[in-house]
Amino acid sequence: MQTFLLLSGLYLLFALPASIYDSWTFRVPLWYIGIGAISLIVFYVFHPYPFSSSFKVFGLGNPLVAAISAGLLYFFARLLTGGALGWGDVIFGTFTALYTGFPLVFFATAFAALSGLLFYLALAVRDSWSKKQPFIFRPIFAIPYIPFITFGAILSQVLFRFFF
Repeated sequence: MQTFLLLSGLYLLFALPASIYDSWTFRVPLWYIGIGAISLIVFYVFHPYPFSSSFKVFGLGNPLVAAISAGLLYFFARLLTGGALGWGDVIFGTFTALYTGFPLVFFATAFAALSGLLFYLALAVRDSWSKKQPFIFRPIFAIPYIPFITFGAILSQVLFRFFF
């Protein structure tokens, strides 16, 4: 439990400022995320991955498999959305996978996508009520995605570590 709390604190030390920065500027501080990734890797070298893992490489096997999986998943999402998902989101998703591990990275991504979609729909409903129109379809609308990736990662960790 103590290792989980340390790991979560370390992740949030980098994820929360990046989320705030992304919300304000629609940019991802890649240098900061790089330092965060190095910090998580160093953490795993000294504290092996705290959850069950069939990959044993200095405690890095599971997080590295998750990072590769997430990198590919977000890269293909970027291709399918025509570049709507930015490179910073792809890199941050890979960083987040170091925290969640494999297979939780897929649940974290699903929670992130669902929460982002619900946020988008809430903004669309708010705009339709403020303009007294039945519904506003916004084909081009950007939202910062890093806060949703962070939310999905924390939600998946809490749900699956404490309830399953």
